[in-house]
Amino acid sequence: RKHFLCPGFTSRTGGLLREPDLFARRDAFRRDTGAQAAFLAALGGTCDEAALKVSLFAYEQACLPELLQCWAEGGREVVVFVPQGRVLPDVAAFFGESVPVAGRVLRKQALEVRVLPFLAHDDYDRLLWLCDLNFVRGEDSFVRAQWAAKPMIWHIYPQEEDTHHIKLDAFLDRYCAGLSKAAADHLRLFFHAWNENGTMTAALWGNFLEHLAELQRHAREWHKELIKQQDLCAKLVQFCRSRL
Repeated sequence: RKHFLCPGFTSRTGGLLREPDLFARRDAFRRDTGAQAAFLAALGGTCDEAALKVSLFAYEQACLPELLQCWAEGGREVVVFVPQGRVLPDVAAFFGESVPVAGRVLRKQALEVRVLPFLAHDDYDRLLWLCDLNFVRGEDSFVRAQWAAKPMIWHIYPQEEDTHHIKLDAFLDRYCAGLSKAAADHLRLFFHAWNENGTMTAALWGNFLEHLAELQRHAREWHKELIKQQDLCAKLVQFCRSRL
């Protein structure tokens, strides 16, 4: 006999992976300004407090140069942390350089891009906790971004016949339920542009940024709802015991 215990976002699913001490570690890091400063120093130095800190972990992204241009020409400083991975050639294309190595810092107007090595799991969590906005991809980083309780943009893994779009919209239907209509509409537009190699315009980014404070509050509320569920490991153990 086969049984399927699928991860998910409701009590009718298998829940999500998380360690018992995850939130204690996260909250301790956020309270410790010294630990944050030391971590930032390891990532290339301090940032202006007013700067928007963004982590960027994505698959190949044809519309990334347009978004980088929006950040460069915007009125607010943006510091982007890019772990080594598949999106780096698109970063390089924007700056007209060969693929940058870890440790490089690239600048254009209000934009600063810091190229990081591929981070260990704990360090990647700290990066998500530190940033104001997290671009994530696939499954693992997607879940870790939700535990970070920060606004996120998800690059879903592309599948044949575009079946991933059905999954993306199903998630957005659930995730956007607690948002105002304006914030939900602009979040959807940004998600779809990012996942369909759409056009990243200054208006699209500006509308998203306008609702960032609401998205920050929403990310915390979404996180509070998720932690009411049992985690995936606990549910798996519970299921196995029920079959004995």
